[in-house]
Amino acid sequence: MKNRKFFTKDLKIRLANLNDIDRIHEILLKNIVNIKNVGKISAKQKILLENTGFLRKEVDKSFYRYLIETLDCDIYVALNKKENVIAFASLYKNQSNIKRLRDSLNNLNVNDKAREILLNETKTFSYLDQISVLPDLKRKRIGTALIKQIIHDTNKPIVAFVLKRPLANKASAFWHEFNGFKLVGTCDGTYKEKNLEWWVYIHWNN
Repeated sequence: MKNRKFFTKDLKIRLANLNDIDRIHEILLKNIVNIKNVGKISAKQKILLENTGFLRKEVDKSFYRYLIETLDCDIYVALNKKENVIAFASLYKNQSNIKRLRDSLNNLNVNDKAREILLNETKTFSYLDQISVLPDLKRKRIGTALIKQIIHDTNKPIVAFVLKRPLANKASAFWHEFNGFKLVGTCDGTYKEKNLEWWVYIHWNN
């Protein structure tokens, strides 16, 4: 049943539209960590960020407009009973975007099964780019409701990258594992001229 919807109490999941852009961007900004400042944060703040989760990819509103208006990506939003967007998740599914992702992978250290899906261009997968919940609503299964809907609507493996270094996103790693993603290895690369390392997770969706 392709149009099945997953709900928690007073929660609705649907695909985003252009009217959701401001709210999506607001949620992004509330969860962004500036990687350039990681070395300057206190040990206490570092532990807090690692254990509560964060986003690293900062974009402007036009980025989400592009994704909604094209077929490159599905953005799912979670709404409360007042119909306010309180969380979102973006899933790349277009093969041109997947090719760019493949080309960006450096020092890929994963198991053979994962290497085949990540590097073999005859294989297809979807890429979970961002998932974010308003900070005061975390740990209420809202992100889990979003990913359940995505998994249900997707008929191929879902790949996700979770930051390991310089700031380990332990909360995100735990969340992915809780929701059925398997840790398959690591890779590294650069973002905003900083060297980063990621854990690689795959939900095989079978």
